[in-house]
Amino acid sequence: MFVNKTPAIPHESNSISSLEKMSIGGVEQWVLLRGHDHRNPIILWVHGGPGGAQIGFIRQFCSDLEKDFLVVNYDQRGSGLSFSKNIPKDSMTINRMVDDLLEVVEKLCSRFKQDKVYLLGHSWGTILSYLTINRRPERFHGYIAVSQVVNMKENERVSYEYTLKKAKESRNEKAFTQLKKLGAPPWKNLNADRIHNKWLQEFGGGLVHTGDFVNPIIKSILKGPEYRLLDLIRWIRGQMFSMKVFKEELTNLDLLQANKHIQVPIVFCCGRHDFTAPSEIAETFYNQLQAPSKKWVWFEESAHTLFIEEKEAFVKLVKDTVNEWNTIKV
Repeated sequence: MFVNKTPAIPHESNSISSLEKMSIGGVEQWVLLRGHDHRNPIILWVHGGPGGAQIGFIRQFCSDLEKDFLVVNYDQRGSGLSFSKNIPKDSMTINRMVDDLLEVVEKLCSRFKQDKVYLLGHSWGTILSYLTINRRPERFHGYIAVSQVVNMKENERVSYEYTLKKAKESRNEKAFTQLKKLGAPPWKNLNADRIHNKWLQEFGGGLVHTGDFVNPIIKSILKGPEYRLLDLIRWIRGQMFSMKVFKEELTNLDLLQANKHIQVPIVFCCGRHDFTAPSEIAETFYNQLQAPSKKWVWFEESAHTLFIEEKEAFVKLVKDTVNEWNTIKV
């Protein structure tokens, strides 16, 4: 019988490679722990979405981080392996997700006898990460923000205007007609988001700047043992469920109104071509932010998922940044 598992890390006596269930916030959630030495510093990765669970494919893109860190991924409630039709919709709130994230941090610190973790958030995960750091800064060495989301209304406005402009410039009448019919956001249903995102990807500002995102990810999921075939269906269902239940709350989100003085070092990693979470909005936030140390890094060949498009450069950036933070002892 095929079971969910993750490959062992060979020839390392202190390695850890574990895919396991945890009770987090009263809900069963799946956690992936991988590292050449379980005593290394912890990097906790908070995936995007909502619902963009990544246990099924992330190992293919960040395994080099496992040499220096204990890399932890978890499929958030309602996502991927952690999706269940029995999860109460009223428990799917940003505040509850922050509580979940903090509970994961506490469990990791207790289990591996560490006081702090490095937090790595992507897209939707940057919202949860930033709010969590604000609540419990003493639990974090630093924060790596990948494609930081700040204000969803502004995100959608800038993204739509960019896509419409590209459709006009390229004389793509089909795209221009469909986008004009949609009208400016906010949109009331996920189908409108789907149409917009289809053309955004066509014009190079979507999840990846060049090539295809979906097929390589699905191939990675099918090739790895972390997800079974039926889990691919759960992964898709979890994304639809999560995007739908969080749509209203996300529409009203604005981190520009949050506390902009954080107590941990931070690095913003942004794809030059990202118009899923347009960098101009993140730059405004970054410029207002006060932190012990802050840095902005462009990934010139990427759009929204730079850790996939420029994975070697991203891994190097993470390692170099952590070394820099340790050197200056922020």
